[in-house]
Amino acid sequence: MPKRNLNAAVVKRLKPPASGQEDNFDKGYPGLALRISYGGRKTWVFFYRLHDKQRRMKLGSWPAMSVAEARQAWRDARNEVEAGKDPAAEKLEARRREPDTVERVGEQFIEKWHRPRNRTADEVARMLERHVYPVIGHREIGDIGRRDILDVLDKAEARGLSVGVNRVLANVRRLFAWAVERGLIETSPVTGVKPPAKEQARDRVLTDYELRAFLVACDKAGPPFGAVFRLLLLTAQRRDEVVSAAWSEFDLREKLWRLPGERTKNGKPHDVPLSQAAVELIAGLDSRDHSALLFPAWFARDGQSEQKERPVSGFGRAKNRVDAAMLAELRRMAEKRGDDPAKIALMPWRIHDLRRTAASGMARLGVGIHVVEKLLNHTSGTFGGIVAVYQRHDFADEKRAAVEAWAEFIATLSSKSIQELASEAAD
Repeated sequence: MPKRNLNAAVVKRLKPPASGQEDNFDKGYPGLALRISYGGRKTWVFFYRLHDKQRRMKLGSWPAMSVAEARQAWRDARNEVEAGKDPAAEKLEARRREPDTVERVGEQFIEKWHRPRNRTADEVARMLERHVYPVIGHREIGDIGRRDILDVLDKAEARGLSVGVNRVLANVRRLFAWAVERGLIETSPVTGVKPPAKEQARDRVLTDYELRAFLVACDKAGPPFGAVFRLLLLTAQRRDEVVSAAWSEFDLREKLWRLPGERTKNGKPHDVPLSQAAVELIAGLDSRDHSALLFPAWFARDGQSEQKERPVSGFGRAKNRVDAAMLAELRRMAEKRGDDPAKIALMPWRIHDLRRTAASGMARLGVGIHVVEKLLNHTSGTFGGIVAVYQRHDFADEKRAAVEAWAEFIATLSSKSIQELASEAAD
């Protein structure tokens, strides 16, 4: 258990352990420590003894709670201990006295049920914060009826969600089922509510023309979303895996991204080779000295912008800006080749379609489907069933060649003339 004088610069430089967690104690503040998990999360904790028992209390997370704020929280808690009180127990009792609102139960659901079981806990939490809490979060969960659930879904659709509203319903259904299991409510108001949107299989891929416009749109989008969208296209990984990526997962010298099993859909560790273009993009991010995450959220404090230890959100608005920039570029390209720009439209696409576009593009370049599926971390296709048990080859070299070829192809889209793209599209 190392002891050191903690300050903002020291805390930023502290690296996560290879496994488990490590407590870095603040010299001169007995019991105050910064706990770092192997995933990069940094949490302020206070260790103390009361009635001959060792206890631990969470004070807050860094960087949302600064070193100075953590020390003040430590002083407050230590004063309670010296007065014979148990600060952790009092904090818990205060929370117990709070009403069981939908938001409070939702937070418990995420931490107690979702996070231990699913890698998508943060994504679900953001969905609840965006679509559920603003509508019914302040109300006691026992007062919620079916009409309230339908109101949540109606407002989500009004905000532009289509099939995504089904995801909202699925997570709200699981939340209220958990509340029933915990004895917080007798019955679930979601029972009998049907998904409002019809699910359809997706086969949308962006054309080379659209990819050219997409790259221009990424440049116009700026940080962080321009980099996020480009990295999604270059790596062919899932949005949540890219958005929640931690610096500790990357070895840029080896050009490798090691995704831990708790962050992948199939629960298995996944090594993603990085093209030189991806390495240069990641190395150019300015979050390295300020956060454990590649793409941390920002929030305002005392007029200053600071990074918060959770992934960036707001993809709906960012996607709308990218779409607008893509359409403008497609119309500019049409005018340059002599077509009527007013007749040009952008076919709807989703962020997940970038993953399909990358997979399809690599296949066009001659990459074997077995290599593409390994790169996508799929287990249900070529490597499903008994084949998955006996086929242990990781195709590391083949995957690396695939991402380099794909990155080079993407680079050529920016260098080709509009006439060349038009000629190739006509072939």
